[in-house]
Amino acid sequence: MFLVFSLMAGAWGYLCWKERHNVHNIHYLMMVLIVFRALTYLAEAGMQHYLRVTGDPSGWNIAFYIFTFFRGIMFFTVLVLIGTGWSYVKPFVGEKEKKILVVVIPLQVFANIAIIFLDEASPVRVSWFEWKDMFHLVDIMCCCAILFPIVWSIKHLREGAETDGKAAVNVEKLTLFRQFYVMVVVYIYFTRIIVYLLQNTLPFEHHWMSNAAKEIATLTFYLLVGMKFRPHSENKYFKLASDAAV
Repeated sequence: MFLVFSLMAGAWGYLCWKERHNVHNIHYLMMVLIVFRALTYLAEAGMQHYLRVTGDPSGWNIAFYIFTFFRGIMFFTVLVLIGTGWSYVKPFVGEKEKKILVVVIPLQVFANIAIIFLDEASPVRVSWFEWKDMFHLVDIMCCCAILFPIVWSIKHLREGAETDGKAAVNVEKLTLFRQFYVMVVVYIYFTRIIVYLLQNTLPFEHHWMSNAAKEIATLTFYLLVGMKFRPHSENKYFKLASDAAV
């Protein structure tokens, strides 16, 4: 997966350079997210290799935690900013969206890091499972919270399509946000619920199937979002209103 996301980062970087006149700030953040995702896979591979060979992660676990931390921050930041239309529909982030970021991101990062440490700990007590389930629930709640900015954007565009003279453009943007909403919902449902059920029902020797399903879903989600929001000269979704204020 490291090679796959490295190639994806290279392709995205080339696309941003090729369409540099149509690139917005959100595209740079998406690039950073892909890089952190690739680095997370690299650190995880190094950690697993040294654990098999020497029994000690040799510092790769620290790199893995650091990259996972920043990947979690970037992932939810990018999703919220895309959902608000920041930099390609409007050049600012509203107060409601800022509150979502302030609440969701720290909770999400805390939940992810806690789950990592719990995975490394020995489940010698029942409380271990209770804490693991609680942090998983927090993760799901954070994922659901990021849907609000998308819903607000859909509502705003629907109202705009009915009142202003740019109904056609707003309808096109509305279609995009609806598609993005569906993609996020499906991704959250599959990776946070279906994969979790697979992990807790499959025999130990088949646990790789749940991990493979999660990785395939993640790769598919990244590809679809990248295709929908890629910089392109004819992409009407990235036309900012000339009278928008920062």
